[in-house]
Amino acid sequence: MTAAPTSVSVFGPGLMGGSLLMALRQRAPDIKLGVWARRTAVVDELKLRKLADFGGTDAAAVAADSQMIVLCLPVEHLEKVAAEIKDVLPRNAWVTDVGSVKKSVVETLEKLFGRGGCFVGSHPMCGSEEAGLQAARTDLYQGALCVITPTSHSNPQAVRAVSALWRTVGARTIEMEPAEHDRAAAIVSHVPHVAAALLVELVRAEKPSFRELCAGGFRDTTRIASGSPDLWAGILSSNRAEVLAALRKLTAAATRIEGALQSNDTDALRAFLAEAAQHRFEILSRS
Repeated sequence: MTAAPTSVSVFGPGLMGGSLLMALRQRAPDIKLGVWARRTAVVDELKLRKLADFGGTDAAAVAADSQMIVLCLPVEHLEKVAAEIKDVLPRNAWVTDVGSVKKSVVETLEKLFGRGGCFVGSHPMCGSEEAGLQAARTDLYQGALCVITPTSHSNPQAVRAVSALWRTVGARTIEMEPAEHDRAAAIVSHVPHVAAALLVELVRAEKPSFRELCAGGFRDTTRIASGSPDLWAGILSSNRAEVLAALRKLTAAATRIEGALQSNDTDALRAFLAEAAQHRFEILSRS
């Protein structure tokens, strides 16, 4: 049984980080909460809302007072901030992140932090097309799945502590190898985002009158295309090999459907749609 950390600091209090602070304050009120942000006004707001007990814009100063650090930053910014705090971490302090890409992040940050495997990657599979602290909510992690990605270099105590942190805010946890996570995330998250954006552009390129026909199905299918372009460009670029592989599979499947349409093979179309409906039920019934 791993004891709860006495202090947890969130680096980057946007949607994910702000929601984590809110959930910890509600579900673990005895934990001292810290925050690092680029702007003093954000830190002041969180203190005023009693979502942070300490914090500031000096990453090293915040890290020095933290037993657990959660890096809630875009993947392309993780290395820079990690380099600023690696030499000031208290003994037996643990570090994790919330990034959608794990292999490159884990390889980089494990090497950077060193000190006995204190870094363990994690990825809560939740979010919103909205971004920023204003979109944060207390129940974001409730019932969500969080993937923990330890390696042979990870300290077992750190793995337990990171898993316990996410369970504290209501998430379910599983463990996966970083590379396996990235293959799975490309298929279930990253390529669907690209597909949603492509559907939006398909409509935009047609007559403006077509847009009046966009109803619930279009909104449901394309909702995630409203996500932050900067965030998603970084995710797709960081996981580009797996995204490309998944896109090729999707293109091959679309080509098969195109062939069935060209030959007017209604039996093949019906079989494909029936199988997809059944498979969707089976996939989601397990989640």
